[in-house]
Amino acid sequence: MRKIYKYLLLALLIVLQSTLFRFIDIFGVKPDAVFMVVLSFSLLNGPWEAVYLSLFAGIIQDILFNNALGVTTFSLLIVSYLTGLLSKSVFKESSFVAFVFVFLGTLLYNLITMFSMVLMKYQFNFLLDFVNIAMIQALYNSIITVFVYRYLVSFNIYVTKNKVKFFKKSKF
Repeated sequence: MRKIYKYLLLALLIVLQSTLFRFIDIFGVKPDAVFMVVLSFSLLNGPWEAVYLSLFAGIIQDILFNNALGVTTFSLLIVSYLTGLLSKSVFKESSFVAFVFVFLGTLLYNLITMFSMVLMKYQFNFLLDFVNIAMIQALYNSIITVFVYRYLVSFNIYVTKNKVKFFKKSKF
């Protein structure tokens, strides 16, 4: 039952991202809170959780905000699944590890999205947009993740904690 809290958190972040976070931009680049949270949970819980959360968040974002259905879902799915696979060999609770994963993940996410746009014949300057958008967003997301990650770790522990008691109360 508690696992539904992750999906509710993602739904809330999608609403906040489309309303409030539009006004928090640096050089025209907005933070991607949904991406940061999905990547953090895939870092903490592995690739299968990454698949479920990225499909849920990506499909909702594609339906609500994108002309091309599946671009956000595909990009988010690939990056979060790779993060989940690589998370097996790192110290997951470290904010620095989260910083690195979110920074590199944001760059890969934007590369996949831009490559998809090239395939759909969008006209844009690939190198200029990568430097002006992807690099700034990667830094922006990573810095925010440093401050938010410990709360996500605590939230994840709360949500995944078992309610099974190993020791019953004694009658002493």
